[in-house]
Amino acid sequence: MNCMRLFCFRAPLKLSSYARKTEWNLQNIRYRRTSPCKLTSPPKGTCFDIRNLELVQGTNAHGKAIRSFLYNHYWPREPSIVSLWMSPNSPYLDLLTDKYSYSGERILAYEYIPRTKERKLIGLCVCNKVYPWMVEELEQWGHSTSTTPERHRIYFIAHCIRSPSLFQKYKVEYIYDVRVEVLGTAAEVTGQGVGTILLQTVLKEAKEQRHPLVQVIAVSQYGAKICEKVGMKQDWSMKYSDFIDDGGVKVFYPRSPHNNVYIYTKYFDPKLGGELPCLPPF
Repeated sequence: MNCMRLFCFRAPLKLSSYARKTEWNLQNIRYRRTSPCKLTSPPKGTCFDIRNLELVQGTNAHGKAIRSFLYNHYWPREPSIVSLWMSPNSPYLDLLTDKYSYSGERILAYEYIPRTKERKLIGLCVCNKVYPWMVEELEQWGHSTSTTPERHRIYFIAHCIRSPSLFQKYKVEYIYDVRVEVLGTAAEVTGQGVGTILLQTVLKEAKEQRHPLVQVIAVSQYGAKICEKVGMKQDWSMKYSDFIDDGGVKVFYPRSPHNNVYIYTKYFDPKLGGELPCLPPF
């Protein structure tokens, strides 16, 4: 009986912090509300369906939508911007946003939502021609810029264009540039194939328009994977830690896994000519 009394009135065991955390999680899982996305069975547990994707050729009428997408979805995640601790209100980003919103060949990816019958912008790609004289123009722009992060990024872009020597290697007058800084998707659809479809569309149009060389400056690891997936060739790479200022100090402090910058290319030999269209069956 004494043993039973001692056992009945024994002080409760003290749980460790890990055990208390585990017990708290188990209790909360029981009362957690089920997400509406999990009630259906779309790929990867999200509500996004690639069959509802629509590609649109951008015009000046899409300028406001592109500006909103860049500021809300892309600049806060772009590695060469984030790793420089650049202010989102900087004049440099405002100038780039205006350029990409109203110039160049723009392809927009919209998601159609059947439940609300709305169209949501979830992807963007902007292409421009790059000429050799643009490198000196960028360096002059960077020399006259007073803000240090903006100056570093301008010199960085000029370095990425000059170092691979693609103009001499492929003997082309210009490069059809697809900046991965403008090839982006919304965070909720990352890894769902939207970026791959955008880049495949760009390569197809570049071949039809007889652009000799397509270049992608992949400033992120995800952009590099997209380029490899569509069959582009890696021509140049550099570690962010190797880019230093005049005093030998490291400039970029990117987050993992975005430790390198890559340049991928797709060369269309002009000697081969274009592909003949399919003949009708009659």
